[in-house]
Amino acid sequence: MGIKMNRSITLVSFASLLLLTGYIDAEIMPSSVREGSISLGFEHTHSDNIRKTNTNQKSGYEQRVDLNVSYQNHTATNNSLLDYGLYYSHYSEADIEDESDIAGSLTISQQIFSKNLLLDLSHFRHSYLLDKAGVDLPNNNGNRDVFTVSPLWRLPYSKRAGFETRYTYTAVRLSDDKQQNTDRNGLSLSWYHDLNNKMTYRLSSQYSEVDFLLYELTYEQINVDMSLAGNLRNGSYLAKAGYSRLAILNRYEEGGIFQFSYHYRFQKNTLGLSVQRELTDSSLGLGKDTPDSGDINFDGTQLLWIDRVSLDHNFFAFNARFTNTNSLYYQQETPLITREVKPRSGISTQLSWKHTALLTTRFSASYSQTYIEKEFDKQQWLTSLSSEYRFHPKLTFSLTAQYEEQLNNEQMNGYDETRLIATVRFSH
Repeated sequence: MGIKMNRSITLVSFASLLLLTGYIDAEIMPSSVREGSISLGFEHTHSDNIRKTNTNQKSGYEQRVDLNVSYQNHTATNNSLLDYGLYYSHYSEADIEDESDIAGSLTISQQIFSKNLLLDLSHFRHSYLLDKAGVDLPNNNGNRDVFTVSPLWRLPYSKRAGFETRYTYTAVRLSDDKQQNTDRNGLSLSWYHDLNNKMTYRLSSQYSEVDFLLYELTYEQINVDMSLAGNLRNGSYLAKAGYSRLAILNRYEEGGIFQFSYHYRFQKNTLGLSVQRELTDSSLGLGKDTPDSGDINFDGTQLLWIDRVSLDHNFFAFNARFTNTNSLYYQQETPLITREVKPRSGISTQLSWKHTALLTTRFSASYSQTYIEKEFDKQQWLTSLSSEYRFHPKLTFSLTAQYEEQLNNEQMNGYDETRLIATVRFSH
């Protein structure tokens, strides 16, 4: 299959993410940016194992057409980012369904009448595996849509301090798992104080009510936390610690929550570290939005603790003709009912070398391991090598070789596959 669009968006810590992003944008974004692009791609893929199986392997092909649209706008009163892709795929094998879908994200932050009144809107859509132990084929894919509306009202009482109140409505809809469809309403109140021009202290409280629509089941949650955010030694940081209490059906779960992130820039490198613990439910996805991030195999409603640590590194050289991106993460989920720790981890690297203004070569490799159930782990390797040639400023052609291998300790769904991909893309 072609490369799918993935998005890493954590809505549970939406306000904290906006706060950190504000510090980064103020330093690296121009005062006004407005640009957009649209592209149309045609792709033919030959596979030596089109069904992704370890028995009765058969070669075949996938033909794919996709339309991608992106737009960003950064002004004094508006910050918008849009990135969506629409695609249709046809397979040579009659038992593999043709598929069409749309994936992507949208975020908008708009001032209303004054700089103290903002409206934040967001949407993201991505796929997840219905059976996490299975393979990434059309009949094993579902979609998660998350819509958020969040007005913010600032009440400054000095140049350096004030209050903020925010209402957040979030709707989660899953195409193939109605039991996880939720509506959530949240109200938060924060007091902030700029200690200096590089550091802000914040004390916040948030009340949330989450309705699982299929069961007519509701749980309530209260979070109280304090945070420091700002700039330090060519970097931006956010440090937050607090307490969370969740109530459902006369049962309670409570404990400490925290988040720490630091993005450091030095010479030709950027380095990012993030550590987080949160109490939430599985309807929003499990932190890292990849096709494996859905958890559909559970009875009823899954409430859980999520602990995550990630490390990201970027490097560029030769006037950005060479770039390298590396990431490493470990995450574990602990459902409140079973208390069974479910770990997952992954590592990836990407290299890009622009030989000339017309020719670019890219290489990527990734490995992930996901806990499915007792004595059953799923491991995946993916490597890719491609070359892209630009015939015209609006026309490119690329050739890609990919190797994918999936292993597990029961050898039920293990397979390996080699793909050769030719792509023509028109862009404007």
